[in-house]
Amino acid sequence: MRSSVLSKILKFAEGDKTISVKRLRSLTLANKNTIFKIWGTTLDGERYNGREVFTFNGPSRGAKSPQTRYKYNQKGYMIMFDANKGEPRTFVYDRIDKLELNGITYKIS
Repeated sequence: MRSSVLSKILKFAEGDKTISVKRLRSLTLANKNTIFKIWGTTLDGERYNGREVFTFNGPSRGAKSPQTRYKYNQKGYMIMFDANKGEPRTFVYDRIDKLELNGITYKIS
């Protein structure tokens, strides 16, 4: 019986953890300049898988910034640097469905 309990615990530990969009936002902002991977869909409906990105201090953080014409945070947008494309990109938190950060994979609910 002991080994079956241990195997269930190990199986649970290996599985993806589910987090909210709010927690996703907190994790990405708390880990600035740390590369992580995201999976999701663009506003045009195109799928992206395993994009290597990182957050940084930029115009999306400051609503008073003259570079932003609207408040990114209120719309659920975040500017992240896309390591594959070599330039900043705007991502919509509600359209991200998976995050891999520091070796841990999270499903977004």
